[in-house]
Amino acid sequence: MSKVPYTINVNEYICSELETIRKMIKTHDFSMLPAVTERIQFHATAMESALYRYDGIRYTIKNLLKEELTDTEFREKVKSIMENVKDIGNE
Repeated sequence: MSKVPYTINVNEYICSELETIRKMIKTHDFSMLPAVTERIQFHATAMESALYRYDGIRYTIKNLLKEELTDTEFREKVKSIMENVKDIGNE
């Protein structure tokens, strides 16, 4: 079996790919199913990676501060840290 050629478009998301599958079901044309499956896999993997990094950052900040953070507090802390990082890069 040969590889399925496909392109990853960063402007398309899993929901739009699922809509493509719904159209395939209506038309009974499944020729693009392998490519759509690969694109869904790519986007899901990217989301899982982002969630893993988010959890790692949250864990690190929690340990540095020695306290539990709400989502809002966490976002504020990360925002201030990122602003400091930008300032360091501009010096």
